[in-house]
Amino acid sequence: MDYTALRVFVTIAEQGSLTRAATQLCITQPAVSLQLKKLQSELSLTLLERSGPGMRLTDAGRKLLPAAQRAVEVFAEFRTAARGLQDGVYGNLRIGTIIDPEFVRLGATLGLLSQHHPGLTFDLRQGMSGNVARDVETGLLDVGFTLGLPGFKDLSPKLHVKPLAEFTYKVIAPAGWGHEVTGKDWTELATLPWISTPEPSVHSRLLASAFDGLGVTPRIAARVDVEPSMMDLVKSGVALSLARDSLALQAAKEHGVMVADRVALQAELGFICVKGREAEPAIGAAFELVGRAWGL
Repeated sequence: MDYTALRVFVTIAEQGSLTRAATQLCITQPAVSLQLKKLQSELSLTLLERSGPGMRLTDAGRKLLPAAQRAVEVFAEFRTAARGLQDGVYGNLRIGTIIDPEFVRLGATLGLLSQHHPGLTFDLRQGMSGNVARDVETGLLDVGFTLGLPGFKDLSPKLHVKPLAEFTYKVIAPAGWGHEVTGKDWTELATLPWISTPEPSVHSRLLASAFDGLGVTPRIAARVDVEPSMMDLVKSGVALSLARDSLALQAAKEHGVMVADRVALQAELGFICVKGREAEPAIGAAFELVGRAWGL
């Protein structure tokens, strides 16, 4: 059975008109009529009949339409997969990811890679941004997401980076700490209790960029290694922390968390590989499609 004829039948049924179906398919109306006639002749069934200026399904057409729609979808998937295999992009791609998948648009990126390059498979490994960068540099990962200082000045010169987005980090404090953080600069905030993170964390590197130049050391009250724990400790009244501005504003609205009004830090999200490897087919495809996922 001819795929084109099936697609014509489905399109006429969905559009309700030979003219609209021809426009949708970018072919002439006589060609649409010919394909429909060919399919009906092959099946010895009338699938569509004229109804005023348009077309309507017969009883046989209504019963066969769902199967025809599935067949058209499956063929389209088959054709996309076959085209993907023609580009020579095969193999397993080891991807390092950070924070939560939604934040880095991991799902959108993998969806595009699977759609355009079905010969690729993926291994995903989650970790702190500094550890992801280290594992990419040493070859344990092929590519990865990383968060760093603006311009990625804290990134190894051996890594190639594609900038994806810039973010602002705010200082957040427990509810009721407004007097302690409002109008305060970094030197004053350093005297308050802080939640710290391991050195590979972007939070650690951001705070170091703020405090080291002032010659002050923040007073550490707790050490954690995951972002949700930091927010929980702030909401529990333990200490100050950093949070992406969107999370800080959400916590302020929902839990009364205080946001320091005088200070903020900038960070940048990027996609990385070892320099020179961006020319490899699988890695080049990943860089192209992660950019598309971010609208770049």
